[in-house]
This record gives sequence, C-alpha cells and structure tokens, in this order.
Amino acid sequence: MSDQVLYRKYRSASFDQIVGQDHVVSTLTAAIANGRLSHAYLFTGPRGTGKTSVARLLARAVNCTGNPKPCNACPNCLAAINSSLDVIEIDAASNRSIDAVRELKDKIALAPTIGAYKIYIIDEVHMLTAEAFNALLKTLEEPPSHAVFVLATTEAHKLPDTIISRTQRFNFRPIGSADMTSHLKDIAAAEKFEVEPAALAIIADAARGSFRDGISLLDQLAATGAVTETAARQLLGYSSAGELAELSRAIAASDIRAAFEILKRLESSGAQAGQTAVQLADWWRQMLLISSGALTSDNPELTALAQTVPPATAARVITTLLEVTRSHWPALALEAAVAQLTAATPIPTAAPAAAATKPAVTTQAPSINAKPAPKPATTSNPEPAAATPNGQLPANLWPKVLVLLKSQNNSLCALLQMYPVEFGGEDITIKPRFNFHRDLFLKPANLRLIEAAAAKVYGSPVKFFARTDEAAAAKPRAKADPSAELVSSALEILGGEVIE
Repeated sequence: MSDQVLYRKYRSASFDQIVGQDHVVSTLTAAIANGRLSHAYLFTGPRGTGKTSVARLLARAVNCTGNPKPCNACPNCLAAINSSLDVIEIDAASNRSIDAVRELKDKIALAPTIGAYKIYIIDEVHMLTAEAFNALLKTLEEPPSHAVFVLATTEAHKLPDTIISRTQRFNFRPIGSADMTSHLKDIAAAEKFEVEPAALAIIADAARGSFRDGISLLDQLAATGAVTETAARQLLGYSSAGELAELSRAIAASDIRAAFEILKRLESSGAQAGQTAVQLADWWRQMLLISSGALTSDNPELTALAQTVPPATAARVITTLLEVTRSHWPALALEAAVAQLTAATPIPTAAPAAAATKPAVTTQAPSINAKPAPKPATTSNPEPAAATPNGQLPANLWPKVLVLLKSQNNSLCALLQMYPVEFGGEDITIKPRFNFHRDLFLKPANLRLIEAAAAKVYGSPVKFFARTDEAAAAKPRAKADPSAELVSSALEILGGEVIE
C-alpha cells in the first residue's frame, strides 16, 4: 500500500515534466539560462495547474551550479531545493496579517545559506490583508539582490495594482482534456492500474482543467478496485451522453412528462442533479456553438438537434440551468428549471426550408415584457389553444402561464394562484377578494406581463380582466377600511387568525 497520495507522488520533478504550460516553462528557463532573473514573479491561474510546482522548480533552478542551467535534476539542483533555509514557503491563507509580513521583512536581509538566492514562495497571496499588502509593497519595490519572490494565486483580481505592477506575471492555463487524459494514462500505467479509456475521459472532464483534481479522482477510483466507465459514472454521478440527448429533445419539444420521466430515471440510477445540470448546460453550450457556426461535432445526434435550435433559445436554456448549479437544493431546482423550460414555446423540428414558410410565432415566442402582436391570419399555435366545446379557452394551460410568470415576477404569480379564474373565448378573468389586489393585477406593467405570458402559452392574444366580487364592489368607497383589507389579506396568505 502506497504511503503517499498520487498527486504528491507524481508532482513534476523537472521543467520537462510540466504539462500544458509550455509558454511559462520556455520563458522561465530562457531567463535562468541567460541570467536575467526578475526579483518578483506572479503565477496566476486555476487550481491544480502547476503554479506551486513551477515555483519550486524555479527555486531549485536559480541556485543550480550545473551547466547548462537549469539542468532540472542534477545533484546541485536537488541540493538547492532541499535547502529549506534558502527556500521559504508561506501560506498566505493562514499567515495573512501585517505581523507575518513584518517578520518576513526582518529576515529578508539575511544572506542565503548555500545558494546565491533566497526564494520566497507566497501561496494564495490574495488572502493577505490590505495592511499586509502595504507592508509587502516596499519590499517588492526595493528587495535585496539575493531575494526572489514568487507570488501564487487563483484570484489575481483581488491583488492591488501596485503589487501586480512590480512583478512579472505568468498566466497558467487550465489543462486540456487531451493532455489530462494522456497524463492520467501514464500514471495508471506506472501504477499498473487496469483502466478503461472511457473512464479516463470522464475523469478528465470532471477535473475541469485541474491536474490535482484529476489525479485525486483516479486515486479514489482505483481504490474501488476497477477504473471502469461504469464505476466512474457512479462515483461522479454522471449521466450518459444518450440520456443528455434524450432530455434535451424533451426540453426542445416542450414535453414535460417525458422530461420528468427521464429525470426520475436518472435519479434512480444515482446521477446527481447538480452534476446533471452542469452536463446538460455544457451539452446546450455545444448546441449553441454548433448552431452559431462556431463549432463542429462528430456527434450526429448533437448536430441534428443543434440545427433546429436558434442560438437565443440555447442561450436561454443555458442561463436557466446555470441557476441550478448555484442552488442549495439542486434536485428541486433542476425540476423547476425543466418545468419552466418546457412551458416555453416548443422548438420547431421541421427542415429549415419548411420552417421558413411558417409564421414567426412558431419559431420565436413574444418577449415576456412586450405586448402580443395581432394574431396572424394563419397561425400554427405552439400549444393546443383551441377552445373547448363550450367556446372557452382551455383551463389546463393556465398553470403553464403561472410557471412562465414565476420567472418574471414571483410575487405576482403567488397572488394569481390565490384566486379563482374564469375562461372566456379570448379572455381570462380573475376574481380577487380585495380591491387593492384587483388594482395590482390591473397595473399596466403587471397587466402586460400577464397578457404576454398568456399569449405565449395559448398561442394567440388573450385579454386579462380582474373583477372583485359584485357585493364587495358595490360597497361605498368611503366606508372601505384599507387597513382591514390588508390584515384580512395577510391572514389569508399566511394562514393565520386574529387573537383578541
């Protein structure tokens, strides 16, 4: 049994082993070879991309006495990095106060013990306080000739401009999937793991450009006994490409029943709702790029669906799914998002030539904030908006109107749910109990929202009316007690009672 986790065991031991950061390595090695060292470097980029590893290699190389320099792995290099007195690593997350920086300033004048330089590596430097940055500023501006600073951070935007301007900045890139998969394959071979290529591809995708995360996932998966695609999906809660395609088709067709059946199946198989939302958002991102002509794909199913999806529609789906990834209750948030997306206008699935002959209402729903346009002479409605046998609008579509309104004005939607609704041939009438609720519904901005949402769901212009009970409306205005109405409304909404 190994006494060291894989990401530490396979940390890069030379510049030659740094993967995916050729622009950084080539510049630094050239500077070392030419004797043109800077007194301060700033390494920025996502976690797990090699910032600390390169900082340690730099610390070893600047004190190397071999030839040529840097020689990466000669005894002189190894002696340099092993001299802890000349390489000082500081974790700014736990040493962020001005006192820690003052202590550093007091010791920086001391000469190196073995090599020519003392190297100070300050990790997570963005965690320093404003006072600590001010104390560090003078040292960075006029350091001793034997001192070299390496500042590493994942959040460079939090550093003062005065600090950044006194450093040479290197931006570390996220590791590409191809480099990640190749590196994981080499580690698996060295450790004699039996792996499936598909499993490594899933791990590389889940790592999101971080070598440390990818190697840790491989280590965790290897502990289960087999690095297989099935095991990787179960460990990470991933959905398959086929399931993502099926769910995307259901959303595009506004088929809420099929969409919820797929979500239930995914939950039963162990897929995590938050991870499903991330995968689905990435799926629609690819569709957005394909439909915009910015990407080609060898997945025929993805390409076929992307050809029927306008870029604006794909962008709306992505924006809605991103809200799910920030939720503390991802399962419920994903269900709500799918309900909201399937309540919108279905995406046409006909060939482009045939779609061009259809009215605009079938390809692009009216804006939720805009008044519905006059009904065209020949309209292919997105919803089954035909009147019921008694000539009324179908009541079963009203819940979809409420779902659509919820994303625009949640409080207005909640009030609409409180009262009974009557359906006419081209109009909808709500019967609020209180006059101030009626006036709220008829407020021009709210009325536009309601009528636009109804037009979007029913597929034709709908007039919305709000009328209080006739007996209540007949009461003289002077005798009305607004405070009593407010109390009564609050009791009805909150389910309370008056206690004498």
